[in-house]
Amino acid sequence: MTAATSTTEPGLLIQRPADGVALVLINRPAARNALDIATQQQLDEALRGLAADENVRAIVITGAGDQSFSAGYDLKEMQHFDTEALMLAQLRREPWIWAIAQYPKPLIGAINGHAHGAGAIIAAALDIRVGCSRSDFRFTAINYGGANNTWQLPKVVGLAKAKEFIMTGRNIGPTEALQAGLLNHVVADDQLLAKAVEIAALIAAHSSEALYHVKALMHDNFGRGYEEAYRAENAVMMNELKPAPPAQSFEKFLKK
Repeated sequence: MTAATSTTEPGLLIQRPADGVALVLINRPAARNALDIATQQQLDEALRGLAADENVRAIVITGAGDQSFSAGYDLKEMQHFDTEALMLAQLRREPWIWAIAQYPKPLIGAINGHAHGAGAIIAAALDIRVGCSRSDFRFTAINYGGANNTWQLPKVVGLAKAKEFIMTGRNIGPTEALQAGLLNHVVADDQLLAKAVEIAALIAAHSSEALYHVKALMHDNFGRGYEEAYRAENAVMMNELKPAPPAQSFEKFLKK
């Protein structure tokens, strides 16, 4: 699949492969698409720009090459950090990770290889993930005496699986990831990006306002009771997404 390039930066590439769809490529294949601070900042800035772009309604994120979605933070960069520099890097990165988790537009991941460490956290924050035979996940902090993704992974795969994945720090291959809900689809390697763009295009065919509220409701409803979630959806439908007259809303159906 080819796509017209619209923006290039060191470590990052943005393309427009379909109407309403943007493709963000982490472009450091020699470093297994590891996120140094500069690349992660570029990713944050690119996503902020796409969030404000009215022509973009869905975004695909993938890694360059055929080995890694992202191997996580760049350890070659971090080996030179002292304790203070490490703390400052973490303080910068925390809002960047949260911005992806709470991103207002649908995010689809084409997991083309290793998603380890921060790469796994970012992948888990995406709304839909498509994998292939090369896809694998690993939540690595436990291996270094730390903790990561305890706040998010249980919502994706359930509490028991999240405990296993985080506490063991082991690799999770595509079949297991599909069964656990870390992947929505597993396709042939050469169909990975096309499938992710296909899903993004199906999403992008719909109202950007409706997509925004659907995603926000599902995220916010995790903290609500059953009835409260029901009423929150009705409030959005009646206020933010005020229904158009039926003749207008169902025009295509009625013409059939």
